[in-house]
Amino acid sequence: MSKIYFTCSFDDGHIADLRLAELLMKYNVQTTLYIPRACDWFSEGLSEKEIRLLADVIEIGGHTMTHQVLTNISVEKARAEIFDCKAWLEDVTGKAIHSFCPPTGRFNKQHIALQREAGFTAMRTVEMLSHSLDSIKKMGDFVILPTTCQVYNHSNLSYLKNNVKRMKFVNFLSVLKLFNADWEAMSRNFINYLHTNSVSQNTDFYFHLWGHSWEISQYSLWYPLECFLKNISEISGIEFVNNAHLAELVRQRKQHGVVDVY
Repeated sequence: MSKIYFTCSFDDGHIADLRLAELLMKYNVQTTLYIPRACDWFSEGLSEKEIRLLADVIEIGGHTMTHQVLTNISVEKARAEIFDCKAWLEDVTGKAIHSFCPPTGRFNKQHIALQREAGFTAMRTVEMLSHSLDSIKKMGDFVILPTTCQVYNHSNLSYLKNNVKRMKFVNFLSVLKLFNADWEAMSRNFINYLHTNSVSQNTDFYFHLWGHSWEISQYSLWYPLECFLKNISEISGIEFVNNAHLAELVRQRKQHGVVDVY
């Protein structure tokens, strides 16, 4: 029977991640939190004790040491930011750290190579509107995970720019009819669309929700987020996975097929 793999991920390690984790666990939704050691966007970051507690129930991913935009710094500095954040998080959590997300989603091929060298096995991007498991790129065993929707109200133009930047016109055109400036309505439309197609085509899809807990607080999005999570928890055919698990599913699907090159 076909299914929809639902994953979500949230960035920056704000203290509101604690409230977010509690909400996600209420509906048995798995997630990945991408945490830097420091982020100068705010002063209310998670403590190492709080990160350690979260790591017992949630996948923790790397997000550099100091939330540096990798394309704005030297390769040597990028290496330190990538390698050191993995070592720091593994020391704090006592667990292997598999997934990485570059701050603001900016990276190049050198940064992918550095992640692989550091021992990361998956990277999450900020490309949106993606939902096909077969379109997820893979370099050897390293998987590059795009997203579907963000917990943030974007304009139609913002989605178009996101896709044009990555030359993903098909993604935008194929879901234009699902568009809604309200993120929750659009996400519901998307889930219903995938559910219908997974049944009619007997095909697996994925839905990747991402965002920032500090943004959810800033724009008072907690209530619509809970409504959405409650709704999807009641839909049959959805399997909840974290980012590392989704990446492993992609590896399993492609191990006998053609390997994508980024």
